[in-house]
Amino acid sequence: MSSFDRIYSGLKAVMLMNDRFDRVDKELSALGDDLELLSRSHVELAQRVASIEGFLHGRASRAVRLGQPEIGHD
Repeated sequence: MSSFDRIYSGLKAVMLMNDRFDRVDKELSALGDDLELLSRSHVELAQRVASIEGFLHGRASRAVRLGQPEIGHD
C-alpha cells in the first residue's frame, strides 16, 4: 500500500466518522426534543390525574356528609 493510499484511507475514515458524528448529533437533538415533549405531557397528565382525584375525593366526602354510599360502593 502506497503512502497516498494510506493517506486516502485515513481521510476517508475521518470523513466517515465525521458523518457518523453528525448523525449522532442530530439523533441526540431529536431525543432531547422528544424528552422535552414527554416532560410537558407528563406534567399535563399529572395535573389531570390530580383534578380527577380531587373530584373523586370531593364526591366521596359529600356522600359521607349526606349519608349516601360512596361512588362504586354498593
